[in-house]
Amino acid sequence: MRGDKKGISNIVVSLLMIVLVMVAMGIIFFVVRDVVESGEGKINLGTRCLEVDVRATKLTCTTPGVCDVTVERRAGGDEIAGIKLIFTNDLGETNFVKDVSGNIGLLSAKTESSITTGIENANKVEVAVYFSDSSGNEQLCSTTTSFSS
Repeated sequence: MRGDKKGISNIVVSLLMIVLVMVAMGIIFFVVRDVVESGEGKINLGTRCLEVDVRATKLTCTTPGVCDVTVERRAGGDEIAGIKLIFTNDLGETNFVKDVSGNIGLLSAKTESSITTGIENANKVEVAVYFSDSSGNEQLCSTTTSFSS
């Protein structure tokens, strides 16, 4: 009978090893899947950002600290959630960011008027495009275009 117990314990040990290996593989699978999915989101955003081209074509600051900006969108890319207009002057010491939400249609222009920047002699505006993710959060593109008057 002693021999039978050793045979059973070998089977139990083998089954435990198989279960432990399967648990370890499951843990590794979920960790790797999360890393891949987060990287995929960044790649998708990067691709979307490269396909969209929105540029400022006109900057007029008539009253000190108040500006009008015209932006144009060129062909290509998905619908955007909006743009950020970043104003600076020659000194570049301060800036002002204006959020302009909403899509700009392909090959369309849009003018934002009477933007109070608080910056005297503002003569440069940068345009940064952003998209919305599935949760409605802004995903800002790292590339910007600039226009100087």
